[in-house]
Amino acid sequence: MLADEEKEFFGETPGKLEDFILSTQITMAEGKKFFVEMTRLNKWRSTGVIWWNIMDGWPQLSDAVVDYYFNKKLAYYYIRRVQQPVCVMVDEPKDWHCRVVVGNDSREDARGHYRVWEGESGKTLLEGDYVAKANENLEVGSIPVFHSGKRLFLMEWTANGKRYVNHYVQGMPPFSLEQYKVWLPK
Repeated sequence: MLADEEKEFFGETPGKLEDFILSTQITMAEGKKFFVEMTRLNKWRSTGVIWWNIMDGWPQLSDAVVDYYFNKKLAYYYIRRVQQPVCVMVDEPKDWHCRVVVGNDSREDARGHYRVWEGESGKTLLEGDYVAKANENLEVGSIPVFHSGKRLFLMEWTANGKRYVNHYVQGMPPFSLEQYKVWLPK
């Protein structure tokens, strides 16, 4: 199953074991992150995600986010970022634009500053201050996109004085593993 998902995301199965491991980790991380973000973006229409395979009970290849030896997989870090009480997220394209939303799942209003930029060029696409009411989503703007484009959007924001980050991979699969390797450290 992981190999099928990896082939869908990257269009091929890498020949080197290290690349196969990395590509399945990326695919799992992006997929689980996507589930959380889409649930949050569709607040009040979908109301939660249940994680049932957090940690492996024995050494194996699986979709757990922590392995049997307590090593955190890439998905652990992606999920941790998008499950912050206040999170800036980019929605899937619609009408040639991607909405940018501040999701506030806390019981208090949140305020801060956000910035969204393109990972390749560093060009700022959207920036500003926000005040998000408790337990609500706030659309702060949108980014023009082409459905055929393959871009990395990076997000940074503060919420009540703390700094957070997130990312969004825009475009339709397959993506290039070599390109994603360049994006990964960003």
